[in-house]
Amino acid sequence: MRDDELWLATRHRLAGFTQRSGMTELSVEIPSPLRECIVFCEVECVRGCCGIDAVSTDPALIEAWCRRVGSAAVVDARLQLAELIEVVEDDSHRVTSTFLNHRTHDDAARRQLLDFLAAVEAGLAADDAS
Repeated sequence: MRDDELWLATRHRLAGFTQRSGMTELSVEIPSPLRECIVFCEVECVRGCCGIDAVSTDPALIEAWCRRVGSAAVVDARLQLAELIEVVEDDSHRVTSTFLNHRTHDDAARRQLLDFLAAVEAGLAADDAS
């Protein structure tokens, strides 16, 4: 499979398209095991209430999840996260996630989501150092 075909297949796996107010809205699904990592770290509140603010990005907590699930799941989660970051960085569309209870309705919301994803990424990468 060529790189561009892989990217499109990944994008279609992560997202479904809907059209809203002149800009494409991309509804992303969070696949497992990344989904389980986020659920494990949901300790500040609940996503249904506070969205991504409900999820702790404390590296020690993410590392605890990594130890629990093992290296194969961590590798998969990191790949899924990299794909998700790529989708969110594309500002030609809005991104929504029912699971994360978040929508990139403006640049600040997109930056908030990217900062959250980068913090999760750093936590997963910290597992490599241990």
